[in-house]
Amino acid sequence: MRVLIVEDDPTQAQAAAKALQPFGHEITQIDDGEKALRFLKAQAVDIVILDWLLPKMSGFEILHWARTHIGTDLPIVFLTSKVLEVDVVLALEAGADDYVVKPFRMAEFAARVNVLLRRLKRNIDPDNIVRAGEYVLHPGLRNVHLRGRKIDLTAKEFDLVTVLFNNLGQLLSREVMAATAWGRELDIASRTLDTHIYRLRQKLLFTPENGLRLSAIYTHGYRLDEVKKNVAAPNIQK
Repeated sequence: MRVLIVEDDPTQAQAAAKALQPFGHEITQIDDGEKALRFLKAQAVDIVILDWLLPKMSGFEILHWARTHIGTDLPIVFLTSKVLEVDVVLALEAGADDYVVKPFRMAEFAARVNVLLRRLKRNIDPDNIVRAGEYVLHPGLRNVHLRGRKIDLTAKEFDLVTVLFNNLGQLLSREVMAATAWGRELDIASRTLDTHIYRLRQKLLFTPENGLRLSAIYTHGYRLDEVKKNVAAPNIQK
């Protein structure tokens, strides 16, 4: 797989490359944001490892450009020294697929990258759709339709919807949902998952009329249930 590492610190760049080399990836290293942007415009890659603090153009700017011009299919992992939760949340909500803080453990870092690459290579049958209530979820196309109308979702929102649709009627723990969308547990005080669920409620309009109800189970997680529409009893005249 083709890996682009955008990192201006040679020591950190070499450490990231060393962690990934045993897996046979084709690795390109670039040391500033503008060069990385030119490379992405000219070359296709399978994943980007991205520092936040870069010369000439920040990693966050590159992330925004990639999501606008390439889309959500390209996995992007931040590898950065910015450790505040607000930075992590900002990056994830802007479309980053994972966030690794320096100094990093090489084996864990490689595992996170390889998880994202396995997802990328997974051959999903575009006809393997899921129908629930008035909704149709297309795993291959990564979209959801409500009564024939496409609902625009971010990559993380779609991952969360998919795990909910594939587990109708089952209580999903916060840990499972976080691992599905972010590849790891979130901090116990983090509101990131709740924020994403709130946005899903706003976009997907889970109501009995649409055939689905999303319930929050306090301290445990979430459950998506099908709601059967009430059918009026026939008026039998004697």
